Formats: sequence, structure tokens, C-alpha cells
Amino acid sequence: MKKVIFIINPIYGINRNPDRVIQWIDESWKDAGISYDIIRTDHRGHGIELARAAADAGVDMVVAAGGDGTINEIGQGLIGSDTALGVIPAGSGNGFARNVNIPLNQRQAIEGLKNPRFHKFDVGKINDYYFFNVAGAGVDANISHRFDNSTIRGPVPYFIVGVQEYFRFKPEQVVIELADREIERSPVLLSFANLPEFGVNATIAPNARPDDGLLDICILSPVKFRKALVNLPKLFNGRIDQLSEMEIYQTRKVVIHRFSGGPIHTDGDPHDAASTLTVEVLPQAVRIALPSEEFSTPRRKRRRDRAAAV
Repeated sequence: MKKVIFIINPIYGINRNPDRVIQWIDESWKDAGISYDIIRTDHRGHGIELARAAADAGVDMVVAAGGDGTINEIGQGLIGSDTALGVIPAGSGNGFARNVNIPLNQRQAIEGLKNPRFHKFDVGKINDYYFFNVAGAGVDANISHRFDNSTIRGPVPYFIVGVQEYFRFKPEQVVIELADREIERSPVLLSFANLPEFGVNATIAPNARPDDGLLDICILSPVKFRKALVNLPKLFNGRIDQLSEMEIYQTRKVVIHRFSGGPIHTDGDPHDAASTLTVEVLPQAVRIALPSEEFSTPRRKRRRDRAAAV
């Protein structure tokens, strides 16, 4: 690598100290023999602009320092280019980093990017919005909208908001068009997963892979209160697909028909979307820089055979 740009979101997650991250970058990279710049974002969407300009200039790697929303922005600017996306996890849930074994220790993540491994990942798209981890149009979209308006960050507040929204959520009927069938459901959770985990170990799609050209469509029908509480650990131990109310379909494209427009989220960022949602995968659309093996964090993956291939 000859040129790297670090893009810092100064208001990420619970650890809002970008100066310390910048200090660690300088300490680690000043003698690496690689030219680098550090830029801070100053508004929503700025990361897309900066990353796109870097890709157009032929920069070898752009590193996102922030949460999944920051990764989403910067990744969008790199789709279809040869510029790699690196990550310094600094969000509330860090779902993307956890999924691909990037160390949550920021110093280790910074050090591990000096000699990275490169891998092509799929990218999901829901109407005009892109996602790299998980998108959704059920209670998870409501959670994202509420959390986005909160001034409190971190996994515990996110979990509390999630539980509150789950039990106040009123499912509405949707029509789901898969490749070979059409089904009607009133889901509590309707998620589209490129990777297994939302964040903070909450695993919604145990079999999702970012390089198989497929998305995992996760449909959770209403669960009675007591059963939901008893089975809550399944969300965190990779066994949510064993719940009888959970259906998971693997497909390249799905169309969702709702009675009206409403909230969705992409990698935790909330949006208002039309009544019809077209969700599809863009195979191997982005180049990811993963830390060298000595800096990666092993993640025990549980593989299940419950997903129905479409």
C-alpha cells in the first residue's frame, strides 16, 4: 500500500474521544512507510463523499473509525472500486467488526491494518439504501429510529430500548415475494442479513455469509411473552433459528409489500421508505481489509441447517 486515508466520525458510540484514536494512529503508522491522512466527518453523508473522492484518487485503503453507520457511509463510497475498506470499531454495537473478527481493541485494530488481508464482500441494497451488515423493516427499524434520537449510547441502553420496543410493537401484515413462492406474514422482526450478527453478540442469521451471493431473510412471527423471555438467550448463542416462530430464507432478491410506507434501517441507520421494498444482493461489490492473522479475534461460529435455500 502506498496511500491510506483514515476517516474519523467524531461523535461515534460511547467513546467520543477522536483525538485519542488519532494519537494511536500516528503512533502506530508514523514509521510504517505508508503515506496516510486523517480526516474527520462533519455531517451525515460526509463519509460517502470523502470515500468516493479517495477511491477516484486511487487511494489504496480508506479506514472507517466509528460505528456501523460510519462503516456504512464510507463503504458506500467504495462500492465497485479497488479501494479497500478498513475498520477501527468505535460504535455502540460494532456488529460489522464482531462479525468479521476485527479486534474491538482500537489499538490492535489500527496495528492490524498495516499488513491486512483483502477479501471481496457482498453488499445488500434495500430500495436506494445500501447495507453491509443487517437491514430491517420490523421492530428493529423502530428501535433504530428511537435510538437515533437518543443522546445515550452503548449496548445497555440499546438493549433496553430493544426490549421496550419489542413488547410495544404491533405487527402488520406484509406480502413477501421470494423467487419461488409468495407468503403472507405479520412479523415482529423482518431482517435482511448479509452477516450473522446485529451487534453486541445478538445473532439474527447464524448461517449468513458475506461472500456467498445471498441474503438471509429472517422473519420472526409474534412470540408469546413467556416464551420470548425463556428463549431470549437463543438470540445471543446463535440458536435463534431453532425457534419455531423464526423462518430464514436465503435468496438473491426479495420484494416486500406493505400496506403503507414506514420505517426501515440499514446497519442501524433509520430511514422512511415506501410501501414496497426491493431487497437484493450485490455480489462481491466491496473490497474489505481485514487485520493480519496475528491481530484478528477468533469468533466461534455456529452453523445451522435450518435455512431454506431459494
